Amino acid sequence: MEKERIFEMIEESPYLPELPEDISQILNILKNPIDVDIDLLIDKVSKSSELNSLMLKNLNSGYFQLSKEIKTIKEAIVYLGMQTIQNLLIFFITLQLFPNSIKKSGRTFHMKNYWKHVMGTSVASCLLASQLKKGDKYKLFSYGLIHDIGTIVLDTCLPTLIDEVTAKVLNGVHQLVAERIVLGGLSHAEIGAWLCRKWNIREDITNIVEFHHTPFVPNDNIEEVQLIYLADVISSECCERLLGMNPNHEINNKVAKILGVSNEDLRAVIKAFPKELERVRYYASVY
Repeated sequence: MEKERIFEMIEESPYLPELPEDISQILNILKNPIDVDIDLLIDKVSKSSELNSLMLKNLNSGYFQLSKEIKTIKEAIVYLGMQTIQNLLIFFITLQLFPNSIKKSGRTFHMKNYWKHVMGTSVASCLLASQLKKGDKYKLFSYGLIHDIGTIVLDTCLPTLIDEVTAKVLNGVHQLVAERIVLGGLSHAEIGAWLCRKWNIREDITNIVEFHHTPFVPNDNIEEVQLIYLADVISSECCERLLGMNPNHEINNKVAKILGVSNEDLRAVIKAFPKELERVRYYASVY
């Protein structure tokens, strides 16, 4: 199957959501993180009652360990920073627009396992940031939530194909190899980046989505892409072990060297991972 045909099938799917006008306006505001009109953003989010409620509920869940209850998006920006809040908004917009992708069950592909990996990537990125003293851990956490958005697109629009991919993975084929076989050379990362561009999402997020498996390709926010790459590998390894599988995800030594990651650092992150993942699962409203 040709790459172009896969994108045509996604476009033709009745389950590919159209952006509501209010959400489209919010994404347009978020496009430029430096010159964003904060008051306009707050006004638009506040008028989207479901999005506003979802944001505040999760921010006050306990995982972010804030010193006070956050009552408004403006307070959230003060405590966590504009880019983190923007990233979280995009994540929760995705949840709003793809609600069925979370509820599907009874197939080869299991969304619950997907969300465990997504949360695991966010958790691992936070642990790496703390261990290495690099990056903004909350911003990295929010990147982790978005990095595999292409998988949600596939599960929603082309469930038969993602089931084929999953069947190959369960038979020992590497995920990216399985995807390229089934999807005409495409991967979930490229499909996710396609959606980001379709929705006019910020370039730094698009880079995370597109290059988290190819961390030497991007020209911008390279360190963040590489940290998410490393977090993704750690999450895949640890989550598959928790599921009783025998994973074989090797960390690129060049990336580890560039980031200054030692074997001791990796052991510390992997040791802390299961407990931290359970903590975020307890607080999160995703699965």
